[in-house]
Amino acid sequence: MAKIEDALKGINAYPIPQRTIIEIALRRGCGLSDEMTRENLTGRPFNLAKADILIWLSNAPNITQGGQSYSFTDEQRTKFRNQANDLYEEFADDEQGAPKPIYGYKGSKL
Repeated sequence: MAKIEDALKGINAYPIPQRTIIEIALRRGCGLSDEMTRENLTGRPFNLAKADILIWLSNAPNITQGGQSYSFTDEQRTKFRNQANDLYEEFADDEQGAPKPIYGYKGSKL
């Protein structure tokens, strides 16, 4: 069976640093050595960690490593952000996602 760590690494072929995956998993409450189950796959912690990785990928630099180039187009970066925002919205993460509107009265003249 695959581990949560493998599932997070498998989101994209880009070489995400191990410390980044560990930090995201810890912040979201995912156990990296836990087995990937249906409950984990559809659960809030894993999906918010996935969204965090998608946001990270949307800002990742284009690199060449070991003769292999990794680069994203602007459209791919936008797609990563949109997928992440959809996950943040679906799993109701108040820390990320679209800003919430603020209504109220400002000033003495309307």
